[in-house]
Order: sequence, then C-alpha cells, then structure tokens
Amino acid sequence: VSTQSTGGSRIKGTTHVWVMTLGETRVPTFWDAITGQRYVSGDTLPYKTIDCVFNDKSFYANTQPSNSISKIKFDLRDPVQWKAVSEDAIQSMRASKDTTNMQIVLNPNLIDPYHTAANLEHQLKRLIRDEREQHDLSTHWNENLSHLLLPAISAYETERAAGVTVSNEEFQHAVRYAVPTGFTFKGYPAQFNHLNIRQIFRGCMRSEVCSDLITSHGDELELAIKIRIYPYPENVVACWVMFACQYRCIL
Repeated sequence: VSTQSTGGSRIKGTTHVWVMTLGETRVPTFWDAITGQRYVSGDTLPYKTIDCVFNDKSFYANTQPSNSISKIKFDLRDPVQWKAVSEDAIQSMRASKDTTNMQIVLNPNLIDPYHTAANLEHQLKRLIRDEREQHDLSTHWNENLSHLLLPAISAYETERAAGVTVSNEEFQHAVRYAVPTGFTFKGYPAQFNHLNIRQIFRGCMRSEVCSDLITSHGDELELAIKIRIYPYPENVVACWVMFACQYRCIL
C-alpha cells in the first residue's frame, strides 16, 4: 500500500489537500487529514478534482484529459496518465533547500476561549433579557439544554473549516431525549469572526428566524444559548453562537 498526499479541490470549489492510499488494485481510499474520516469506493466524496499526488519521495502530476475524480485512473505507474518528477530533481530540491529561510512563524492566539465564551454568554443573556422585557416577555433559561448545543457547534465549525460534513446524529438524539414529550424545539446557529457581543447580538437580530426565536413566547417556554470560540493563529477567531428554545405545544 502506498500513501500519498493529494492536491485538488472540494465540491465547493476550494483548494484542498487530503490523503490517499493505494493498494495493488489501484482503487483509492481517501482520508481527510483534519477529521480522520475515510472514504472508500462508492462513498459520496466531498472532493471534486485531483491535480497531483505526492509524498516525501515522489511527485506525480495528473496529465489525464480530465481532473475530475470520477474520471481519473489511479495507476501512477502509467506515464501517459501521470507525469512523474524525476528522483534526481527531488533530491536536488532537498539538497538546495534552506529551511532557515523557509520557516513561517505565525503569532499564537493568546485568548482563553473558555473563559471568554463564558463572559460573552453572560453578556448575551442580559441583552436577550432586556430585549424580551421590551416585549413584556419573561425569560427562563434551561442550562441543560444549553450544554447540549455544544456537539452541534463543533460539527458546524468542522464543516466551515474543513468543508467536511459531520453527522449530527448524537446531537439530534440528545435533543429528542432532553426535550419533554409534547414540547417543540427550535435552534439557530450563527458564526462571527469577532468578539464584540453587541455587534453579534445586532447581527443575530437582523435575522428574522433568530429574532423570532429570541422573542418567542409560549407555554412553559425556556431559552438556551451556547457560545464557543475557536482560536486560530494571528488572533483570528471563529465565534459560534447557538440559540435554542423549547415550549409546550398547544393543540
């Protein structure tokens, strides 16, 4: 079995690199390096095209008429289908490489994502309470329901960052177990690249769906929110806010 890194694009059209293993049958198995998810023959792939495959010893450029995965032949030994870079060229690149000049240092993100998220949640709850008071609505929080929103947020960030859809079955089962019989559950996720809670709240209120959820009223209505922050280098953040509510259905 040979292992190669694969350069191409995802279904959404963005450039992507993932892992491919090839056995004697020349049928590829793909592995997403971020999620660890495996894709075998017959699976629906999140990838669209392949332009090259490579590892630490070889590099092959796809010279076939099409770079669409569904049309590619994966016999890397066929020089008509794959153009190989010579071993001498690869060795010369290794010998001439000056790693001291190629290092790229990214500044670490020093934010404490958990403490910051807790503070933002506290501020957001006050803003929601104030908004509901303007509509003569009381506010009751369900902390258990808030905690259950975390798996959904994790799946949303994985899809946003890696372009890979992650099953949300565990979250759906947890909600069905936690929400009492005869109650309705509603949820709304939103993602921001900053931590200004007032701007976040105004942005959410501009969504009709989110605004309706925040100002919901109903029998035994309880609200839930959860914020999770994903820090990245150079002070980049992905801030996810998920709103939810449950209330008794009146027939």
